[in-house]
Amino acid sequence: MGTPIISLSDWHIEENVRRGQVNGFNEYNLKIAEKRSIAIFQNIVKLIDKESKDVHIKDVVVWLGGDFISGYIHDELVESNNLSPLQAIRMAKQLIMNGFEFLLKNTKVNFIIPCSVGNHGRNTKKMHISTSSATNYEFMMYSDLKDLFRNEKRMTFHMPESDDCYVKVLGKTIRFFHGEAVKYGGGIGGLTIPLIKYLLRKDEQRKADFTCLGHFHQLFYPTTSCCVNGSLIGLSPYGHKAGFKPEKPAQAFTLLDEKRGISVKIPIFAE
Repeated sequence: MGTPIISLSDWHIEENVRRGQVNGFNEYNLKIAEKRSIAIFQNIVKLIDKESKDVHIKDVVVWLGGDFISGYIHDELVESNNLSPLQAIRMAKQLIMNGFEFLLKNTKVNFIIPCSVGNHGRNTKKMHISTSSATNYEFMMYSDLKDLFRNEKRMTFHMPESDDCYVKVLGKTIRFFHGEAVKYGGGIGGLTIPLIKYLLRKDEQRKADFTCLGHFHQLFYPTTSCCVNGSLIGLSPYGHKAGFKPEKPAQAFTLLDEKRGISVKIPIFAE
């Protein structure tokens, strides 16, 4: 028995990236965002089919990890975004809804859907800790998606008001959170050391066997028990100026095997 854990986050669908802004490494607009989202769901089905040849798959976890929109948290986004936050969250909901319908039509598995809000989808100037879900457009989107699929017995949504979402999978506790709470100052060790320290503190609250987060737009596995998700937008002007490494737009596919633990780690490419 095996359960794929699919991370979907950091799409930033309404953000505009022109090739000239990032030295030709990337381009992003509404049409490209839609095209990449379609490719992600198509490749999810391919990977489920591929892994099903070696292990029985009954359930699939699809984590909605936040920052599907960029919002107006920075002044320049008001000028450069292709859509307002309300328009963007409506488009994000449509893309995810279309993707879920595609998964339901082209697979026979059940879907467990944990949901986490990001830091970009907020409607406040700064993050509100105690009311983060109540002040975030993505929580509203997740609620709408839950309502839209309320009669679909193959889909189960998990929508906590806290930053952390915990789901039991094959007897293991999986933790999900967006990732903005992890802070590091660009040290030589990168994200890994601050992340390990943060997860140790979180384990004192509630122990998790595996953790998924996003936010940092880089797809990698810093430890054997943690996955950091990539992004759909790819390299942005902000990342280019900060000197971030250009990465192919991708999301994470991680297979939890009942006997072997985490056994497969595959990028879900969007191009």
